[in-house]
Amino acid sequence: MKKTVLILGTLAALSLLAACGGQNSSAASAAPAPETAQAAASALSPEEAVKEREKLMKSFKEDVGTMGKMVKGETPYDAAAFQAAADSLAANADKPWEHYTPESANEESEAKPEVWSKPDEFKQAVETFTTAAAALKTAAASGKLDDVKKPFGEVGRSCKACHDTFRAD
Repeated sequence: MKKTVLILGTLAALSLLAACGGQNSSAASAAPAPETAQAAASALSPEEAVKEREKLMKSFKEDVGTMGKMVKGETPYDAAAFQAAADSLAANADKPWEHYTPESANEESEAKPEVWSKPDEFKQAVETFTTAAAALKTAAASGKLDDVKKPFGEVGRSCKACHDTFRAD
């Protein structure tokens, strides 16, 4: 059953890309199957790749902002809202990275050249972030503020570490 769904999803994503000629970034953001993710990313122009990854990063910022206000006590803790933000963050945690294509390296963005000159370090930073986002999602399922504080901090540290090395200010 899962294999059938995966195959159908892959075919649907490829059909969307074929129908739009690879020019519509919203079709590429429809989360193609892993084996077609790089193909979908490369179907975007370098400018579109930058826009897509910036859109996903903005989504991260919104999710982290929602959760951060609750962790800091700036807004009341709402377990359902926290879970929704943690779910969103975890669901998108692996998506922007495919849009750091070699072709987009020369486009104006906040990405430092180290993204491409230190690919193994960049990959490790991505893995640290995606692992932290998954752990936060799991912790949020308890519905308890105390349970999410440490994993939320880990997400923040992973973001900061990556930005310090790979993002221009």
